[in-house]
Amino acid sequence: MRWFVEISSAGPSAEPPAKLTVEAPQWQPALQKARAMRGDDGSLGNFSIELLDDGYKAVDPVKKLRYVVRKAPDTAELSPGGQAAAEPPKGRPAVTAPPRVATPPRATPAPAATPLPNPRVLSSREVAATESSPLTYREHVYVVPEGTAVEVARRVVLDRFEAVKKALDGERGVLVNLAVFDHAYEGKPARAPLVTLMWKDWRGEPEVRPPAPQPSKSVAAAAPRPASTPPPAQRAVSTPPPAQRSVSTPPARSPSSPPPAQRSVSTPPARSPSAPPPRAAAGSSPAIKAAVTTTTKSTPPKARVRSAEELMKELEGASTDLHFLSDALEGADFVISILREQLPSELILVWFHDAEKRELVLVRQQGGKHDRLLARMPDRTGLAQAAIANKKALVITDAQRDPRAVDARWKAFGIDPKSIACAPALGGGKTLGLIEIVNPTGGGRYATAEGNALTYVGKELAEFLTIQGVVLDPEKIRATANKAAAR
Repeated sequence: MRWFVEISSAGPSAEPPAKLTVEAPQWQPALQKARAMRGDDGSLGNFSIELLDDGYKAVDPVKKLRYVVRKAPDTAELSPGGQAAAEPPKGRPAVTAPPRVATPPRATPAPAATPLPNPRVLSSREVAATESSPLTYREHVYVVPEGTAVEVARRVVLDRFEAVKKALDGERGVLVNLAVFDHAYEGKPARAPLVTLMWKDWRGEPEVRPPAPQPSKSVAAAAPRPASTPPPAQRAVSTPPPAQRSVSTPPARSPSSPPPAQRSVSTPPARSPSAPPPRAAAGSSPAIKAAVTTTTKSTPPKARVRSAEELMKELEGASTDLHFLSDALEGADFVISILREQLPSELILVWFHDAEKRELVLVRQQGGKHDRLLARMPDRTGLAQAAIANKKALVITDAQRDPRAVDARWKAFGIDPKSIACAPALGGGKTLGLIEIVNPTGGGRYATAEGNALTYVGKELAEFLTIQGVVLDPEKIRATANKAAAR
């Protein structure tokens, strides 16, 4: 198979893009071959990978290079050195020199590795892909004996991941979340998991995280629900997920209902819908942060001065926790908590999309003088339309002079907008939701760093809503918001 690999600078550069044509079985080997042809043999560990409609985009943050990989016709002329390694002729065995046998030196044998404990499955959830929605989701929570070391738990989760990955061989568009606890629980775990793992097949290798330090007081769980906990009520489902993908969410059902043929386990994830999610930071994991408060009049924390790299690292560290939540509204609370900590603002809004009415519904609000929960606005006007068309965060540095920011709804919230950032949650080119932040705490204006951070949060929320589906029921939205505020 032949591939076009276009290489350009990820920052300002006078050099024109370079385009190579290489031969490889998949897009990742094609990317590695193109990099090797330019003398770069490093790993893809720090790369950010994005699935495009017609290929893949990879960004090297160290060398500030952007790679776009697309399929090429079989007749495309290969670049010098772009051909695949030659295979031995069929019917004629490859001739190799006999290996030289040397007597190995006698050495003290290494101590045997600690045998892995046999983990017990506490809860599982599986969402199969369909023709119209090709995202495959797997979530499993395991329990090992109390006292198991973190390193042993890490080996356990990697061992279980290999089994899950093998069972998914051939699937594309796969999201896997695994967690290992040292105790069984119902409802909320007593302690954080020993280790968690997240794998998005379009981003390469899995990410394994040990637990963050435990807080001294209040602990709110965000781990999957054990099998004995009944699933949440059936949710309204909008449309779909990770950028440029379309996925539907199967309806929830009672524990007694037999699972459909394409699922082996149907136990939903942990935490009751009324329990607020944790506030996650870099390296965090489920069940370790204090509950979120979503009252409209609470005072946001002061903004912290950080580099763009530090901000993105903290947001990326929190993404695993989001995917372990069990309800779209918990996800909205979680987004509020992240933004309240990382991008403190006078007003933070999370909207879900009502596809039938082509409207956005306000499901969570942080800040502002007046509560506007359940407010609706068309998705074809103002900032919403501009952000959705932009497919990434739209940053308004001067809201007083930008006509897109002129909107009577700000008066309804009781604020005077000076700077606004607005990011869509898009899946498969369809709108799932919208996130808005208004007026940085302590003054100042939003800039590119805040826009990039909000774009990332929007993408993570879109992936989560693809699995969970959106919730548009007014009673449930109001009830869960009141419970979160009461905490």
